[in-house]
Amino acid sequence: MNNEEYWYWICNIENVWNSTIRKLLEIFKSPKEIYECSESELSRYINSSSFKNHYELIRNIVKSRNECLINECYNKLYKREIYFISIDNEKYPDRLRGIDNYPYGIYVKGNISALSKKTVAIVGARNCTTYGKKIAKDIGFELAANGVNVISGLARGIDSAGLWGAVDANGVAGAVLGCGVDICYPRENIELYEVIKENGFILSDYPIGTKPLAWQFPLRNRIISGLADIVLVVEARERSGSLITVEYALEQGKDVCAVPGRVGDGLSSGCNRLIKEGAAMVLSANDVLHELGINNDSNIKFFRKNDIVLEKEIETLYSYVDFIPKNIQQLMNETGMSSSEILRGLIKLQMMNYIEEPSKNYYSRKI
Repeated sequence: MNNEEYWYWICNIENVWNSTIRKLLEIFKSPKEIYECSESELSRYINSSSFKNHYELIRNIVKSRNECLINECYNKLYKREIYFISIDNEKYPDRLRGIDNYPYGIYVKGNISALSKKTVAIVGARNCTTYGKKIAKDIGFELAANGVNVISGLARGIDSAGLWGAVDANGVAGAVLGCGVDICYPRENIELYEVIKENGFILSDYPIGTKPLAWQFPLRNRIISGLADIVLVVEARERSGSLITVEYALEQGKDVCAVPGRVGDGLSSGCNRLIKEGAAMVLSANDVLHELGINNDSNIKFFRKNDIVLEKEIETLYSYVDFIPKNIQQLMNETGMSSSEILRGLIKLQMMNYIEEPSKNYYSRKI
């Protein structure tokens, strides 16, 4: 077997996780040495003082030594266009080498060469506002249009919006999963999962077929921050899972930025606190590009509606519809229009694809 296959083997032994491999490599020089050790030699070094369930560990190491099966599984990866990259491989991302608990092997589906480019992680609330989605998508678009990778964990909400922005710009979007790269999670993002592979990449440190279990996702976040030059938070509550990524980023010495929100808004409390504690405030993609040392020379205008002339009454109503959903009573109070005028206008605007109804009787501008 070659060196990569030995690494592939050790990363796929049953119930052997990253922390176990680390301990083993403190005793043995390489996966190859572990593979070639006799069972009695393994028993001498792998004991209860260093390893929990050491008998099971030895049994699993010995049981997994099947060169034909290892070669077969390893080669099947490439037939499925999945690449295994070990820590010894020159294609392994340099950014990951310097983080605590770096993975000894990663699985990548898509554009491997993109892993070395400047990268921004856009993370935030799953249950975000329409406004938050628009901001994430706008920033993701412009970053990608300027050659910057946009990555996240593929979660619904802000994570997905930022990735869609990068996809729409024909740029590089990257999803870092808490399961095997052959599994799309959440399933609702299957379209995004498929389109990302065209220019971007799907990445995980979990073996193929690993199901999405809750405990795996917080640990996965260290890779999101590890791959990123900057972590940008758009809408996050005080105890948001996105802040786990921020904690990893700070430990890794990465820059953290946040989009401010309304005071008193629960979805903005996490972002506002980060800014108060020193995170860079981001009002547009240009702020992020500046942090990366990139001058934005593009004259692209994003999400511009067709230049259709609206009836004056409809135009007035549209000017009061925001990316934060409003109900009919709010629009009546702000415009001075009657309920029937509001309803007629909203129907026309929906038919023209200018607005949407994210929840019953609440209306917002369409992204």
